[in-house]
Amino acid sequence: MNSRLFKDADWLIVIAVVLIMAFGLVTLYSIEHIPDSGSGVTHRSGHFFTKQFFWAVLGLVAMLLAAALPFRYYETTAYLFYALGLVLLGVVLLLPPVGGARRWIVVGTFHIQPSEFMKIAVIFALARFLAEKRSNPNRFRVLAISFLITAVPFLLIVKEPDLGTALVLPAILITVLYWRGLNENSLLFLITPIVSAFLTIYSERALSGRRYPYPLLLFFLFILFLAYRRRDQIFRSLVLVSINLGTMLLVPVFWERLKIYQQRRILAFLRPESDILHAGWQVYQSKVAIGSGGFFGKHFLHGTQKLLAFLPEKHSDFIFSVFTEEIGFLGALIILVLFAVIVIRGIYLSTRVKNRFASIAAIGISSYFAFHVCVNIGMTLGLAPVTGLPLPFMSYGGSSMLVSAFLAGVLLNFSMRFYEY
Repeated sequence: MNSRLFKDADWLIVIAVVLIMAFGLVTLYSIEHIPDSGSGVTHRSGHFFTKQFFWAVLGLVAMLLAAALPFRYYETTAYLFYALGLVLLGVVLLLPPVGGARRWIVVGTFHIQPSEFMKIAVIFALARFLAEKRSNPNRFRVLAISFLITAVPFLLIVKEPDLGTALVLPAILITVLYWRGLNENSLLFLITPIVSAFLTIYSERALSGRRYPYPLLLFFLFILFLAYRRRDQIFRSLVLVSINLGTMLLVPVFWERLKIYQQRRILAFLRPESDILHAGWQVYQSKVAIGSGGFFGKHFLHGTQKLLAFLPEKHSDFIFSVFTEEIGFLGALIILVLFAVIVIRGIYLSTRVKNRFASIAAIGISSYFAFHVCVNIGMTLGLAPVTGLPLPFMSYGGSSMLVSAFLAGVLLNFSMRFYEY
């Protein structure tokens, strides 16, 4: 790596990634070590810290490798990597389930999760396709192909089942299409069906199991109003109404195909008080942990929810709750600022790089981090349904660590080669 590349590297991203990794390792150490108030000796209760330290080191190596390779390699191999990802997702579905789900390929003591690596493949595949001059996102053909690139892995991941990971892909799709120049009309076709889906579930299930159709009815009237306002574009107006009406009719069918635990998680988000001892237990205990931390926290190793084992999945999905209880609001604010640095620098890079593929990929990577952080922290606060999405660089897990570090390395790559066309 020559001196110019070293000089142009975005070191703010490196600093943010390393600090978040360090905070995650410290929190995992705290989860494993429970202080004995009598003797002052800490008792170890797991192996998360050691394994995660290993994955963090590999993650830093992956970040350096991603930064060192010219990004042209990512552009030329995007479709090949995407096809390989689909093959691995298909292989996963043929393997015996692990823990009740088909999400991992087990190699010895390692569990590889192809759906995590598929996020990289989708970002690169979309970036390469949309980087072509003729790929105007407001053309039906371009929208349809972009949707297909996302929909195939989405359906395979839902089949595992892993709804939380699958939802990352539509978030990336909408963001990169908007960045590429998706207009207001086309954006409505993508966003309004999502709102229709959630309001359909809410109207059918949210209030003590009774129907409450008024929010859905009001939203459908809003759709009709939008269609009327665009009556000069009669075809687009009819498509908008049809898509949303179709969503409202098909969501109940799709709902019945979800696993029971997935239904409970969504309902617990819409109506938290309905199942506080089961599906709502994690979120309730998480909010207790975060709220009890105060401004400066209860100090390292002394989180009450961790000590009494009230908080499930504290090493993975709810690691932010443990960190905030022990370090407090100040620590949570630092974590949010560090993630904001990564996202904002990624957006800045997308405006700075000369290459269109790099610009679109940078936006896709920024949306990956933003979605993960918003959903993970949102679910610890009861502001988002519990989806199982990890917090990048902090939650325990090798696949997530490697993917997040690799994508951070790609951003570094773009910062060092921003002048290349």
